[in-house]
Amino acid sequence: MPKRIKLDFGSLEFHENFVISEINEGVHFAAKQNRVLISLCLEHFKDQPFGYISNRIYSYSVDPFAYIESENIENFVAMAVVVSSSAQRLSSKIEGLFCKRPFKYFYNLESAQVWIEKTINTGEIPSG
Repeated sequence: MPKRIKLDFGSLEFHENFVISEINEGVHFAAKQNRVLISLCLEHFKDQPFGYISNRIYSYSVDPFAYIESENIENFVAMAVVVSSSAQRLSSKIEGLFCKRPFKYFYNLESAQVWIEKTINTGEIPSG
């Protein structure tokens, strides 16, 4: 059973090998929020390789520079973004330029989960 954590800016759902985030409507996601996510991921996954799935069910903005700190997490393997519009797809493509890990967008959560699991199971942890 996944562990769910409610935050003031959204929620996280921790699975065995990945975390799914759902950020609240209208939030500007920046370094401050990212530090909270990093801390919770490090606490949950410890040294185990993990992936991050951003399930964009609400509209919010992302500061792409928030990814900079994530690059220091050695066991952070890949990131998937689940989009529902062409605007979200375009935003995720721009964000992907700032992420040094494997980064891919999807139109449904199930496809993102399959890709994250497959990427983790290759055993290749990108160097940060």
